[in-house]
Amino acid sequence: MKYAVIDIGSNSVRLMVSEDLERIYKKINTTRLGLGLALTGRLDSARMAETADAVENYVREAKEEQCAEIFVFATEAVRSAANREEFVALLADRGIEVKVIASEDEARLGFAGAYTDGVCCVLDIGGGSAELAVGDSSGLFYAKSLPIGLMRIYDRCQENIEAIDAYVADTIRQYGEVPNFDNMLAIGGTATTFVAIKEKMKKYDADIVDGYVLTKRDIDEMTEQIRSIDMQSRLLLPGLESKRANVIVGGGRLLSAIMGMLGRESLVVRESDNQEGFLKVFGKK
Repeated sequence: MKYAVIDIGSNSVRLMVSEDLERIYKKINTTRLGLGLALTGRLDSARMAETADAVENYVREAKEEQCAEIFVFATEAVRSAANREEFVALLADRGIEVKVIASEDEARLGFAGAYTDGVCCVLDIGGGSAELAVGDSSGLFYAKSLPIGLMRIYDRCQENIEAIDAYVADTIRQYGEVPNFDNMLAIGGTATTFVAIKEKMKKYDADIVDGYVLTKRDIDEMTEQIRSIDMQSRLLLPGLESKRANVIVGGGRLLSAIMGMLGRESLVVRESDNQEGFLKVFGKK
């Protein structure tokens, strides 16, 4: 049976079509739903409309693919917005039911999708939140979601490195004591974007991204390279999506800071993420 999972994030809407638990393909539409949320506490009406259109288009595609079930879930941007019900109603008016994921469940889904073997730490940096989850084949024994991500950093700090680093350091200490682990895995657009830039991808290749080893040095060097050039030059960088060009610097500083906090010089990037995790936890068993 075919299934579709649509993830409404702070930065983008993503579609995954799978055959049972095996992914067939994924698509992404960067609608930036969470832009301005850190400043106003509310979702912008134009961003909501564009995002609802993207979701509706993906639902239509899933039906054309003859998916037996279509799951739609939303994360931090919708979860934390004062006007979240307005967005939920906007989708309901189009016949679309959305499940708003609780913060620790978001960490759980990322872990379920990315886990490989041994004791793993899974880091998921999104537009509005960053999750850490540690566990093994028997399940989780640590999960924490913090309201910090690319869009929130950009809203608050733009590209002021001193401000970014201070904000990041003050926030990530709230992870507290993270249990020891063997393998560090990263999911989400920040990590996959750095792989795409490192490999100079003119077309995104999930097979190359999945299992790719990124070092902290790689991330620091690419972040500084991007920060040092103007927007027009950034748009010419292979692997850097245009709608991430002005937010990726904050994402890089956050990714590097969390690695530093955990004492890790490298991590493994996974293409399998919270969409696969959602299907395992809430959907297809």
